[in-house]
Amino acid sequence: MAARNGPIPVPQPAPGRGILLLLAMLLALFGAFQAFAQQPAADPSSPRARLDAIRYELTQIEATLAAPTASEAELQRQRMRLQPSLDQLRQLIDEQAPRVEQAKIRLDQLGPKPDASAPPESAEVLREREARTKAFADADETMKIARAAFLQAEQLQTAIGDRRRALFTQALFAAGPSVLSPDMWGNALSTVPEDLRASGYIFGGWLSGFSDAMSSVRGGLILLAFGGALLLYYLRRRYLPRFKARFSNAQSGDSLHCLYIALAHVVAGAAPPALASWLIYAALNTAGLLPPRIQPVVAAIVAGLAVVAFIQALLDALFAPSQPHRRLVSVMDRTAFTVVWLGTSLAAVLAVSKVLEAWLTAIAAGLAVSIILRSILVVVFAVTLVVGLYRLRDNEEIEEEACLGPYVAVEGASLGPIRILGWIIGLTLSLAVLGGYVIFASFLMEQVIWIAMVACSVLLTYQLVDQGIPHAMTGKGRLALTLKAGLGIRAHTLEKIAVITAGVLKLMLVVIAFLLILAPWGLESTDFFTSLRAAFFGFQVGGVTISLSSIIFSGLLFAAGLTATRSLQGWLEVKFLPTTQLDTGLRNSITTAAGYVGYLAAVALAVSALGLSFERLTLVASALSVGIGFGLQSVVSNFVSGLILLWERPIRVGDQVVVGDAEGIVKKINVRSTEIATFDRSSVIVPNSNLVSGVVRNRVRNDRTGRILISLSVPRSLDAGEVRAMLNEVANAHGDVMQKPPPAILFKKIGTATMDFDLVCVVADVDIVGRVTSDLNFAIHKRLTEMEPAAGTPELLVKGLEGVEQSLGSIAAAVTREAASPPRLPPEAKPAPARSRRRPGPPLEEEESEAAPAPPPPAPPEPAKDDSKE
Repeated sequence: MAARNGPIPVPQPAPGRGILLLLAMLLALFGAFQAFAQQPAADPSSPRARLDAIRYELTQIEATLAAPTASEAELQRQRMRLQPSLDQLRQLIDEQAPRVEQAKIRLDQLGPKPDASAPPESAEVLREREARTKAFADADETMKIARAAFLQAEQLQTAIGDRRRALFTQALFAAGPSVLSPDMWGNALSTVPEDLRASGYIFGGWLSGFSDAMSSVRGGLILLAFGGALLLYYLRRRYLPRFKARFSNAQSGDSLHCLYIALAHVVAGAAPPALASWLIYAALNTAGLLPPRIQPVVAAIVAGLAVVAFIQALLDALFAPSQPHRRLVSVMDRTAFTVVWLGTSLAAVLAVSKVLEAWLTAIAAGLAVSIILRSILVVVFAVTLVVGLYRLRDNEEIEEEACLGPYVAVEGASLGPIRILGWIIGLTLSLAVLGGYVIFASFLMEQVIWIAMVACSVLLTYQLVDQGIPHAMTGKGRLALTLKAGLGIRAHTLEKIAVITAGVLKLMLVVIAFLLILAPWGLESTDFFTSLRAAFFGFQVGGVTISLSSIIFSGLLFAAGLTATRSLQGWLEVKFLPTTQLDTGLRNSITTAAGYVGYLAAVALAVSALGLSFERLTLVASALSVGIGFGLQSVVSNFVSGLILLWERPIRVGDQVVVGDAEGIVKKINVRSTEIATFDRSSVIVPNSNLVSGVVRNRVRNDRTGRILISLSVPRSLDAGEVRAMLNEVANAHGDVMQKPPPAILFKKIGTATMDFDLVCVVADVDIVGRVTSDLNFAIHKRLTEMEPAAGTPELLVKGLEGVEQSLGSIAAAVTREAASPPRLPPEAKPAPARSRRRPGPPLEEEESEAAPAPPPPAPPEPAKDDSKE
């Protein structure tokens, strides 16, 4: 190039060098191409590629939201576009978290890098460290970028929701001209002729096309649809009163039966009008008789008829004006009639308002006409509401007549709060119309009907769930019998399941009602479920992720661990341990230890499922150690004592122990206390610390043999050798008395009249000591009775009464002489034969003995008795 630009001579390179240079350039290009070809292409399914695509999508959504003039429809589209990115980011984070953890564990296995003064690592270890470090860095970088992108997506979602609510509020509370403005009425009067011409043009053309279509095949379809609609209305008008009368005659007080009737009444009252309206709309749409301008009007008419019929049937089912016995809401008869009339009237006004709104939109009516007509309908709605609420007032005369006395409000008659709320709504509607907020007034009018309809539907469904689920699962129906017989579920378990199921369904019903009520106010179900999902899947609080899902999962995992532990304990106690030769105490220790291990494992699994590390648990434990030391000192002491009892086994299950004044058999050693069953069938709960630190007498510490001690006293008249032989024979004759060691007979004491012996013998089990002792006592008593001689009849001898006998003899002789001599009585005295008869004595007995034949010789006690009498 330089030779062409100037005359300066440049030396030309040799031809060989140029060829070599060209070859070198070609080889370099080939090597670079080969290296580029060998480099792996980016995998579109890799986490980093997916993350890049999601970030690009978020960037586009953010650029769209940056426009300040984004409409409601555009915001809704962007929100639907954002939802898949949120789901993918959440899934990517869940997939990447274990990869980062595994990469960190693999890197930690190599240990820290050696210091500069330490020997260098080998080449293989160095390559492995570099590879693991790179893998950990890539995974950690992807995880951090994914979390940042997820935060960006959540912020975009919040921004979209805020923008939509702002637009909704701006449109709802937009102020317009007041209905009292003369200019608006002038504009309305000037545009009325044009609106009427537009109505005649649009609807006149539609009616002409409708009449032309009636002469073709489409007319037959339309006539068939109208005929079906009329038939449905006829059936409803004819058979619905019969349906009411049929159930009104059945005076059943069952609340569940009344609920079934109410549900059937809703279906029978609302289904025919709704189905008839759908038939007409479907026929017109199929026949092509619904132009774009006419379709909203016809749809509003069809929907209005269906809504009015549904509200009337729903209120009639709940309040039952003509059937008080099946009324689900406790109100008076007049109140029930008024509520049904009020709800139906308000629904009809709303239906007319929606039809009129669709008609004004179809003819492109002027703004003034639209405002005036909407305002008139809102005022009619408010007046109807106020009048209906005024008719709902408590009637003092009716209540006094019902109570037969002074004024006492009957049940369901106090409607003051409802009236006040309704009057506030009516006043708000009127003021909004007068102030020019017609859109807000129309929206509030719709919400009154919507909230009332949702509340009545939820009330009916709530009562059905509250009473129907327990009745279906715990009664004698097919479902309850299937659960009991097919699955083997017990009755009390079914009751618990029914209560839990009804509670969950009622909670879901409340949430659904909450969403339905707030949905028209700008809070969509997607926003609510997004917030619920964020709470369910986790949110960060101080570096700790708290999520409802992890709590529920850890709870289920802990319950599963407890179930498995108890199943293992039952298998050990019932199946495996009885096949071994272990004693009862050791079996109990093994079962209890298995329970402790299972409980600790279940707690560890639940804690790991919550995402809590042991470092945090250590901090919490250290913070609570002071409180545990003071407040739970006795609990911890009993727990440690229980572990000592299970390990050292100074007391085992089945041992006969004496603790204080309680003696019994150890039945169970628990974590905190030990249960001892006494011999009077009572249970004594002793803390474990008392058994470890106190004095306990264990009668079967080393073995199960029992010692029997029988002490008896026999008369000295018996031969001591014979008594010893008798006791030895009785003890050896019993089958439960052990021969090694043999029974021992001890001669304990020689008294003045008795001799004391002790019989000592051993049985194999301490549990049979009482029974064997009783058997031996019976046998010893029988042998002693045979050994003792027959005792004579005791003779009563009274000594030291000689003087008394002489005195009594003298008295008897004097009495005898006095009786033999004639009596000397005064003239006025009378003889007293009864006195002599009442006075028994020996002479009387001798006379009786002389008159009677000679008796047999008297028994030995009788002479002694006669001597004492003498």
